[in-house]
Amino acid sequence: AQLRAALLSSVSHDLRTPLVSVLGAAGALKNNSAALDKEARKALLDSILEEAERLDRFVQNLLDMTRISYGGLHVKPDWHELSELVYRAQHRLKRQMRDHPVDVQISDSVPLLWVDAMLIEQVLVNLLDNAAKFSPPKAPILVQAEDAGSQLILRIRDQGSGIPVNDRESVFNMFHRVRSGDSRVAGTGLGLAICRGFVEAHGGRIRVLSGNNDLGTIVEVTLPLQPGAPTLQQAQDPS
Repeated sequence: AQLRAALLSSVSHDLRTPLVSVLGAAGALKNNSAALDKEARKALLDSILEEAERLDRFVQNLLDMTRISYGGLHVKPDWHELSELVYRAQHRLKRQMRDHPVDVQISDSVPLLWVDAMLIEQVLVNLLDNAAKFSPPKAPILVQAEDAGSQLILRIRDQGSGIPVNDRESVFNMFHRVRSGDSRVAGTGLGLAICRGFVEAHGGRIRVLSGNNDLGTIVEVTLPLQPGAPTLQQAQDPS
């Protein structure tokens, strides 16, 4: 009953908010199109597109959470380059990330990953989306990855207000929400729960740490590396 109530509350809030924006912008275009200049029309169309993408991500999160909850998640691994997965995640979030420069630092020693690209890309999308959402405008986001022997360690650091110590485990629970600095509830409460499900399905783990000098948040993802995993150069030139 509690899960159903949380689901209904989340769906009603997180579907209605972008829908109101879409309807408002579409109504303005329909009723006042002749009076709007080119820039105003473009701004309204951009708003419709951005909110529609937000709706799409929310619906995808709901579907992903259902797969995890009911055992319908099947990992289909292959060799993938981490930097390519990061690039694809950034591309999917180009509107959300436009005010946040992303500094990607991936060690040359990181080999190809034996992962399900769709699942790990979604982990990156959710983590980058969170980092942008909770960071001040123009604040950079850092993505670091290194080979730690048998494991890949991936860290995504923002410069937001941080996550209280008491919330750092519960943020991975379904529908848990952390209040932002101005006391507003932010996020759907699904993104990090999905990240944990996808990461653990690969035999990895995910945790929240304090940022450098207690500034912001670091989300650390650890994934196992396959023995003898090829580097990108080896994969391109197997001879």
